[in-house]
Amino acid sequence: MLFIQDKVVKLGGKTLCGQVQSVEISAEAGIDDVEQKNGKVRKNQPTGYEASKVSIEILLEDTEGKKTIEMIREMQRLFKKEKQKRAKLLRIVNEDCAARGISTVYFKSFTSTNVISESRRTAMLELLAPKIAGIQVKKKKAQGAKKAKTRKGTDGKTIKSKEKSPAQDTRKTAQGAKRAKSLVK
Repeated sequence: MLFIQDKVVKLGGKTLCGQVQSVEISAEAGIDDVEQKNGKVRKNQPTGYEASKVSIEILLEDTEGKKTIEMIREMQRLFKKEKQKRAKLLRIVNEDCAARGISTVYFKSFTSTNVISESRRTAMLELLAPKIAGIQVKKKKAQGAKKAKTRKGTDGKTIKSKEKSPAQDTRKTAQGAKRAKSLVK
């Protein structure tokens, strides 16, 4: 008989019943053979990332508070409530998932097994993580005004670029907007 109810995984705001045996997380990059317009095949071209899979195996035994059947019903309600048409996005709280940047998941499958000879049941949850938090990089803005692009001429002297400055562009668009408003009136 189990005396410990793990608090290893919290799914949809509820702590999963039973003793968590394992948490397995797998992520894959999408790499395909891509055929170009000219008929050539480029092998091993990255096409993005697949949704990460989270598999959780839980050992269920009767306790003083709950029977294994009640635990399975509770997990089933998380998986699919009455009249639910589509899988719902659930918040997951777990140390391993947090380390991999996974905070929300969809239920993909729920399997329960009754091991009659050992008076216990096992439950297997398979979840899909549609989004993984990535590291975001922000560019630091240069301090001060941008300098005009310069190049050297044939005689060695510096020649200023004839490109418009951003300030001129904004002035011209503001003037154009004023003219358009006056024409509309």
